[in-house]
Amino acid sequence: MSMTLLQNQLRYRSMRRSLALCIAALGVLVSCGPSKHAVHVEMRHPSKTGVNLVGKNVAVVYLEGDNVVSSEFGESMADGFAYSLEQDYGPTTQIGIYRMRCQSGADYSQKDSLFNILMDTGSDIVFLFDTVRFGTMTVGGPSRVSYPSSVDSSFVSNGNVPYTMKLYCYDGMNKEDRVQAYGGTAMARPEIYSNGKDDSTLATSKAWKSLGVEGWDAGVKVADSFKSQWKHEQYSIVYYEGEKWYDALAKAEQYDWKGAMDIWMQLLSTNDLMKRACAEYNISVACYMLGDYPLAIEWLDLSDKENKLPISDALRKRIDSRMN
Repeated sequence: MSMTLLQNQLRYRSMRRSLALCIAALGVLVSCGPSKHAVHVEMRHPSKTGVNLVGKNVAVVYLEGDNVVSSEFGESMADGFAYSLEQDYGPTTQIGIYRMRCQSGADYSQKDSLFNILMDTGSDIVFLFDTVRFGTMTVGGPSRVSYPSSVDSSFVSNGNVPYTMKLYCYDGMNKEDRVQAYGGTAMARPEIYSNGKDDSTLATSKAWKSLGVEGWDAGVKVADSFKSQWKHEQYSIVYYEGEKWYDALAKAEQYDWKGAMDIWMQLLSTNDLMKRACAEYNISVACYMLGDYPLAIEWLDLSDKENKLPISDALRKRIDSRMN
């Protein structure tokens, strides 16, 4: 066994003993009935837009048209958008990127259009980036680079071009069954490297070709509105005096909800209705933490049937809010 692993195990055993001693000390002050212990967790909530991507298959689609610059910018924007969401949601969400030819006269903000994409991609939710519309590009004068890599990149100029983007979102799992539209105007500022002798026509041409990076950054920025919101919350765990109750509580403190639930399952083999109700309540909390909300409701129903706890309604309200 490695020294690091041994130290981790010793720290865990020490923590569990300390927790058990603390709970045992509190138990002297109370009756032989159940006690409560508060567990503090950071809980994931839907994004600022209300869109929730946890556990969903997501299709990110960008339109390709005759304007090469607009198509390349849209591709980079879709890539940056998808990458940013993948970093936030991790393996709980599967994201695919698709290119679609823009059809003249088509209205991609309509539900039928997005529903067809949803079916074609086998996704739960689709984001579609409409073709980007650009204004006039302007390029400032060149400035000398402090540490150029070559003569042809010894100067840098900054371009400026306004653009308007539109993003449509359709969630096939949302009971509202409607398209949500987002959009706005922003400024892209590509950097153009040169030897300092480019005329305005050449500088402008280079600026248009350098918009890819700006598209990626734009996609990352748009994704911020669809990332999870994290909130600090407190949940109650019910326990009795006894090694198994303490062990389960220690695992809950370490957010090992599966391990805690396994112990609470063992504690169900009792004729004491209150103890059984407490174990079932705790199992409901564990199911909630693991994201299985229907099962959490089933266990809470069992707990209420055995002996309804005063804290039951608060947990039920939290579960219902996740299921709606």
